[in-house]
Amino acid sequence: MVMSRLKRLRSLVLELPQQLRLAYCLARDPRTPPAPKAALGAALAVIVNPLIDIPMWVPVLGQMDTISLTVLAVRTFNSQVPEELRQEVEESIRQGRSTFDTDLARGVGAARRLAQLIRGLSTLRRPGAGRHSAAALPREPAPWYRSEESVEGREGESGVGAPAQPTI
Repeated sequence: MVMSRLKRLRSLVLELPQQLRLAYCLARDPRTPPAPKAALGAALAVIVNPLIDIPMWVPVLGQMDTISLTVLAVRTFNSQVPEELRQEVEESIRQGRSTFDTDLARGVGAARRLAQLIRGLSTLRRPGAGRHSAAALPREPAPWYRSEESVEGREGESGVGAPAQPTI
């Protein structure tokens, strides 16, 4: 009994990405009727609602109900879309030119540009200094970081907070 449930869960997990990709493309298509879109949105909102969920600490069932309900909602949505539209979208998915593929490529490109921008900003803050370069370290400690010993002064120091001279 447990093995059959695990096999069913495995098939649902493997089917979910394909069904979600199709549902994503159909939901983004303006030719899809608004009623199935609203039903899918409502179903997904109920699924992610933590008050209705079987507790996750219940082995297998905690995860299986969420996956099963998601597949059910997405399958129902996909079946309510006109057949010719669904076939057209499935063909574009097979060819790798679907809305999902386009949006994914745009997202990856945006993430790369953002990473380059962040790297560029980090080099502007510390010009010529590497991540662990000695040039990036401050020459003397901040005033709030000085110990009592350095404030009172040591031999050979002049003034409060002057950097300590090593004794040889």
